[in-house]
Amino acid sequence: MRGIGIGGAHLIRLLISGMNKITRCYQVALRLWSARHHYGHWRDWLFSFYHRLLLRYPNWPLARRHRILRVRLSGIRQPFYVRLGTSDWYVLEDIFIRGEYAPLIHRKLQNVQCIVDLGANVGFSLRLWQQVYPTAAIIAVEPDAANMRLCARNALAGPRYGIVQFVQACAVGKPRLVALDRSEGEWQFKIQATNSQSSERIQAMTLPQLIGDREDLIIDLLKCDIEGAEAEVFADCKPWIKRVRNLVVELHHPYRTEQFLVDLSKNGGRFNVYFKDERIDTSLLFLEQVNQE
Repeated sequence: MRGIGIGGAHLIRLLISGMNKITRCYQVALRLWSARHHYGHWRDWLFSFYHRLLLRYPNWPLARRHRILRVRLSGIRQPFYVRLGTSDWYVLEDIFIRGEYAPLIHRKLQNVQCIVDLGANVGFSLRLWQQVYPTAAIIAVEPDAANMRLCARNALAGPRYGIVQFVQACAVGKPRLVALDRSEGEWQFKIQATNSQSSERIQAMTLPQLIGDREDLIIDLLKCDIEGAEAEVFADCKPWIKRVRNLVVELHHPYRTEQFLVDLSKNGGRFNVYFKDERIDTSLLFLEQVNQE
């Protein structure tokens, strides 16, 4: 750009930057427009725009921030409940619009009687289990009280065929009292040690404790999304891992797929990975237990 000059080069960079922003905005708008048929009413689809505005400008005094909104999706009779201006809407879209658990659903598991959901958040994964495995009993584990209240509301609004048990606790490898780091939003709460500055005390429990120490219980599906605590859960899973038929787990770096598979193997778990989604900071794995007879 020698012949253009410093001012001209700067102008070109500004134009390119502006065009890139316009392109990104267009792509977002196109994605949102294409999602309109997923919503039962235009009102709910329009609120999906407003939700993004609330997240984009967290300090603006906009109406209805954190208010609970009833949302209907096409083809699903029962409503969902989301908190505006939080990560709830993204979780709903991940599961029911973008099909985050589609690899599992396409397996068409048979005779699913028991599901354990570690990190149930606000209950959208439970609604999927209720829809796909209507007779299964579900144990929903979520540490945050506000998330748990909305989780119960969503689950009870769904098709109530199987029993849902709600446990407010953290899943860990060794039981103790913990606090939560809530700095990264409602879907990324992480456990942290309690200290003198924090009055919060949340019970952290092992999987056998969470399911009631039922040594004969077969877990047909274990879903685990616990923001890093999975490293200690699977490091010492020998007492129960052989009783898990199917496993969906989100790994958070630095706990990587290779170490996770080593932990499964050394504890007696023999699993086949049939789908893997490697991301920048996380990995989503779908596994089924290999017949060990």
